[in-house]
Amino acid sequence: MTDSHEAPWLKLTSDSFLEYAFLRWVLAPATTDAIVEHTHPQASVEVEGRKYAIDYEIAGSEQTFAIELDGFQFHGTREAFSYDRLRQNDLHATGRVVIRFSYDSIRTDTQRCVAQLQAVLSLDPVLRQFVEPNPQIEIPDMDPDPIASLRPSPTVTARPLRKENLNLNTYFDSVREKLELRTLRQCQTEAFAALANYYGSGGQAAACVMSVGAGKTALGVLACLAFAKKRALVITPGSVIRGTFDQAFNHEALRNVLYGLPGGPLIPGCKPPTVLTLDRDDGPIKNVVRQNLLQADVIVTNFHSLGAGDSPDDLLVKLQPDDIDYIVVDEAHIAASDSYQRIFAHFNRARTLLMSACFQRLDGKPIDADVVYRYRLIDSIADGNAKNLRVHRFAPSADRTTYEIVSPEGQREEVVGRDAILEVIRDEGKLARITAKSNEPIRQVMKAVRVALDAQAELLFPVKPRVLMSAMGERHAEQIARIAEEHGIPCGYVHHSMTESRIKSLMARFEQESGDLQGMVQLKMLGQGYDFPPITIVVPMRPYGSFAEFYQFVGRGIRVITHPALVGRVGPGEQFVDIVHHAELGLDEHVNTIYRENDMDPVMGHVAVDLPDETEEHGLGTSGIDVAARPETYVLFERGAIESRIIHDEERVERRREERELEALAQRYAQYAQSSPSPLKFEQYLEVVRSLNG
Repeated sequence: MTDSHEAPWLKLTSDSFLEYAFLRWVLAPATTDAIVEHTHPQASVEVEGRKYAIDYEIAGSEQTFAIELDGFQFHGTREAFSYDRLRQNDLHATGRVVIRFSYDSIRTDTQRCVAQLQAVLSLDPVLRQFVEPNPQIEIPDMDPDPIASLRPSPTVTARPLRKENLNLNTYFDSVREKLELRTLRQCQTEAFAALANYYGSGGQAAACVMSVGAGKTALGVLACLAFAKKRALVITPGSVIRGTFDQAFNHEALRNVLYGLPGGPLIPGCKPPTVLTLDRDDGPIKNVVRQNLLQADVIVTNFHSLGAGDSPDDLLVKLQPDDIDYIVVDEAHIAASDSYQRIFAHFNRARTLLMSACFQRLDGKPIDADVVYRYRLIDSIADGNAKNLRVHRFAPSADRTTYEIVSPEGQREEVVGRDAILEVIRDEGKLARITAKSNEPIRQVMKAVRVALDAQAELLFPVKPRVLMSAMGERHAEQIARIAEEHGIPCGYVHHSMTESRIKSLMARFEQESGDLQGMVQLKMLGQGYDFPPITIVVPMRPYGSFAEFYQFVGRGIRVITHPALVGRVGPGEQFVDIVHHAELGLDEHVNTIYRENDMDPVMGHVAVDLPDETEEHGLGTSGIDVAARPETYVLFERGAIESRIIHDEERVERRREERELEALAQRYAQYAQSSPSPLKFEQYLEVVRSLNG
């Protein structure tokens, strides 16, 4: 068969260059023209509620073959590997025989691909009569860069089009083939490869779980550019994260993702996409008309602005189902399931990507999508993208802690010992709130913060380390900031009831090197999407019912500092974020969850350090606390010790580096073994590669 408009194989639709390559250089020479009548592109299959799109299904009288095309690179991550196998098992369960061809195998071993296809088709009595006895095999005209597999098919205008592909020559068609992946980190490239393979295999709902500091925002931008066809929608849960994506897409902003990555531009020689950022805080959504939306290549907004679709002012009403074909949801762990399911149902043919640094949703359930890539905190630390975690836990002497009960009439009673006070209040949760709001526990924690801050200042000089703290309410934030000042930590606090100008002024004083604030107490404002690497100490002075919320707050201090003054002196491996917390805030299980997720023993690494004994008792009294309606309880005085531990010791980090090196080499070996008639053993291959690399 020849590449002409008369060639029967051109009657078969091909959306991507990889599909075109299979049709032209494998199916066409392997079979006679009549095979076209038995071949069905993008066959839809549903198995126990999971929907799959098979690249090409070839149906005979006794056998049905599912042709799967693997595009970008070898499916080497555990998540991608597991998904592929589970998907293949589902297809086998329907009676189909799965046959796989990769981009590189078609390009470099075309003859073998043709021979394998002929061999399997010969297993069916009807299909074997269409096997070409004298195949004329061409040398494929295929770009060695496997990203070419994602490019549009050259025959896209010469065939019947599916409805979702009617919008041709969009911005994404022009930029997709020019993406420069060498500017990305390894973890971003791996995640992108996993997504390309997943979508290429017909998957619709993908998730990537990536640690803070791994570059989720850049991955989200890249995914929009590579996988959108008509228009992409980026959904964020709040204005801070929305601003992060707004900056990432803004070609004039410092460190934007399009042209400002450390390794160079992501889209060299290409103009930026037209981006429309929408939020109710920027003005009424009702003023946005459909024409404005259709002029954008990428729309960045949040769940609140999209609405529920029951008001004509909602963006969800103004956007039709076919207007969006790719959706990215950032911080997906906090998105309520009904919120994003409603959006996915509206844009029911759009492919989706859920991204999060956390492996659980706020409700404790796993992320509702196929997790195709996972990059854990230990991986980020091993690769130098994240600081290690050092936990300092103030453990009070439970039987010596003195509590004070103040009645509405002003009567005071002292109770000694944790068990004794629990007999009175009978509520562990309430005791945690009492601990959080009392002066004495805050002072004990602040002593440890002061010690950690001094050590960080000495290590990081001339970079000024910062402290980020969390509070339960406005008065509580003011109280924590005041006690921080008592310990020599210039501190402010921010909350939503402040004016925008007041918040900006305080944050400037905190973030600028010349600023006078070294500590900041936040009230559910800076817990996610806020990235400021000089934060080296995080202090959760409140209980967290959700691990996801706790982990996101801790994550604000995880990103490594890349200040020029630290180069060659304090590398990523020497940087830590100190987590300082009180034992009675109920955070131990959240800390242990971090250990378990990263294959650590949660009981290892404790070092007890006694704090200086102080006989002066700091009573909170009734100042600033409303006791008019009910008795209030405070921690009047407590003694205890700081227990310190490192989340990942040096040996564990180094072991993980070696594991990741082996995983990368295993991927390279798989590609080598696939293309070699007599491959070396893996151990021999490792010796050769390592000797070449010195």
